[in-house]
Amino acid sequence: MKLSEFSFWLDNLLEPQLFRDYCVDGLCVEAGDQVTRVVTGVSFRDRLIDAAIENHADCIIVHHPNGFWKGEDRVLTGKFGERMRRLMQHGISLYGFHLPLDGHPEVGNNALIAKAMGLNIVDGFMREGERPVGWIAEFANPLSQAEFVAVAERAFSHGVQNKLLYGSESVKRVAICSGSGASGVEEALDFGCDAFVTGEIKESVPITCEELGFNLISAGHHRTEVFGVRALAQKIQDELGVPASFVDIDNPV
Repeated sequence: MKLSEFSFWLDNLLEPQLFRDYCVDGLCVEAGDQVTRVVTGVSFRDRLIDAAIENHADCIIVHHPNGFWKGEDRVLTGKFGERMRRLMQHGISLYGFHLPLDGHPEVGNNALIAKAMGLNIVDGFMREGERPVGWIAEFANPLSQAEFVAVAERAFSHGVQNKLLYGSESVKRVAICSGSGASGVEEALDFGCDAFVTGEIKESVPITCEELGFNLISAGHHRTEVFGVRALAQKIQDELGVPASFVDIDNPV
């Protein structure tokens, strides 16, 4: 498949132009004009390049395009230069999709977390640009705090890292924003949520939840963001017939 056609398909699916992001969304490195095999992963790193080379892939898609965040120096020196050389030497193009792969209603991290937890999406929140990044979702029937935590433990392969249970004993409406999405706690309360599901939290978050009387669980930044790139690999293979595989290089944070 031509790289230009693949770029068009990805942009049409993920609509990066509708999000206000702080990194490159789309093609970051053009190392060839064809796509014959794809590897996806959460973060751009040496071990993901190793996996692409081992799999004879000529394209990598990541959620975190490390080196391409706004404000980063893209001079091709040091570790960044080394990675760029390896991509070019092996003819591997690189794409990054950050917020578009959080907020997508089908292959987005947050929609898929909702699905894994048995929640039904009812609204979007934490808008960045023209689209929301997170989702508000509801259980068919309210759960106890203990039942809510148990559902989350099953939804994430490594379980839950932090359980901040300062809110309602009954959990029905839940806000979901993966990664470091806990900045949306007060907005979630405005939406009438009983709990929040996210990835990583700052030191201030337990204090905020205690003082506002709110439930929040976190399961790790990386571990809440495997959903989107995994689903995207499957969709590429199913719809385009291009071999694609997700490589999970775990990060406990």
